[in-house]
Amino acid sequence: MIIISVQTPFMQIVLDAARREARRLATFSVEVIFRLSPSLDPVEQVSMIEELVEQHHINALAITPLDCLLVETKINELIDQRGIPVVMFNTDLPNSHRLCYVGQENLSSGRTVAELMRLVTRESGTVVTISSSWMYHSAFRERLKGFKEELLTPDSSLQLREVMLPNDDSNVVYEHTLRLLQEIPDLTGIYAITPGYAGVCSALVDSGRARGVHLIMHDEIPANLYELRRGVADFVIGQDAVQQGALPLSLLADYIQLKQQPPKEFYHTDIRVLLRHNIENLL
Repeated sequence: MIIISVQTPFMQIVLDAARREARRLATFSVEVIFRLSPSLDPVEQVSMIEELVEQHHINALAITPLDCLLVETKINELIDQRGIPVVMFNTDLPNSHRLCYVGQENLSSGRTVAELMRLVTRESGTVVTISSSWMYHSAFRERLKGFKEELLTPDSSLQLREVMLPNDDSNVVYEHTLRLLQEIPDLTGIYAITPGYAGVCSALVDSGRARGVHLIMHDEIPANLYELRRGVADFVIGQDAVQQGALPLSLLADYIQLKQQPPKEFYHTDIRVLLRHNIENLL
């Protein structure tokens, strides 16, 4: 199992769920080997795949793939030439020959955020999207695409400004968010697409504009739920990290041991809209 961005709190939840499922599968003589990466480096990911195949002789692969021809070519080679089944989770390469995908439908997730943003801003002022580089991360790109498609309708008076940061370090995000708050007096909404959420929240609080600027962000993690409870964030969009960690391993184990083909191609996790009134049992 190959997991990217493993240093983020969300992917840590995914990893914990995968490890629990791996312990369950061990009772059925299934061994799960983990390869974890904090980066979005396609060359590193291909090297991980090759090491698992050549040195560990894996029978199946669960992976959060990077959106890169190099990675897709390698995965298709595993499937077509070696007969190794592949299940993708969290991120997808739909044109590959993988068995199925487990994760959120990210275009719909972005559209959901746009609808929420239009409601809370009353379709006035300027909305900013904040993200780090998504060159190889299809989920981030699709979130933004869905958001723009739904937000920028002909009848909307909202203005949109897209901000792309060099990385998702919270200090970097904090400084850029403070600058945006100073530069855009009619800023009414922020959509935080990628990790670095703490930087956005701190900037809103320190600037004194947490009550006047509506914030929507992803990932059902404790820090984000805390920001919901104290009123800094309006909504958090969850995507069931536990299912994304456990289900790919279960599907592959059934495929290998029982010759059971996954009954569908897409296992889309829920788009959970969380707000301060429905999170008490999650804290």
